[in-house]
Amino acid sequence: MAILITVAAVAGCSSAVPTEDPGVVRLGDYILRQTGPEVDAVLGYRFASASVGDEWLILEVALTSPNGQSANIKRENVFVRTPSGQRIPLATQREFNEAYGGLRPTLQKAAVSRDPMDYFNASRRDCALGFFTTPGGGVSFDELTLNDRRGCQGQLYFRVPGGIQPGRWVLGIDLEESEIRIPFPI
Repeated sequence: MAILITVAAVAGCSSAVPTEDPGVVRLGDYILRQTGPEVDAVLGYRFASASVGDEWLILEVALTSPNGQSANIKRENVFVRTPSGQRIPLATQREFNEAYGGLRPTLQKAAVSRDPMDYFNASRRDCALGFFTTPGGGVSFDELTLNDRRGCQGQLYFRVPGGIQPGRWVLGIDLEESEIRIPFPI
């Protein structure tokens, strides 16, 4: 009987730690996850946490849909909310292109300091988020279709007028029937 209880206790262990925000768990120092009915989202904010004063907020994100589900995410439904409550939309490809020359050193630093985002079932095919591409690097899309067979990863870029300020930020994604809200500190 004691062996069965020990096995059940070990099998139920997880490295996910609940946060004060319902439905959001901490997977690492700078990794948060929210699983919703339409989308399972993982947020990496290591680089963002060291970007106070910068004009561009860069977040690492991985997205998939729970088993048996699918979802469409439109660019205009992705945003961050600043500590002061301002809603900042995901940058457009045009804004990213115009800033790219000055952003290149920052993007290289962000690539070096990123955390792995492979928190989904290994059977899911990797895919890119597709909202952004480097100038001349291909096609970007204004909509991402998710399902339970794909795990899409990439960076999201937000132009923050006045620069990134310390405090509690929120990554938001409005979906057809639900929403993702992942608060994170900077």
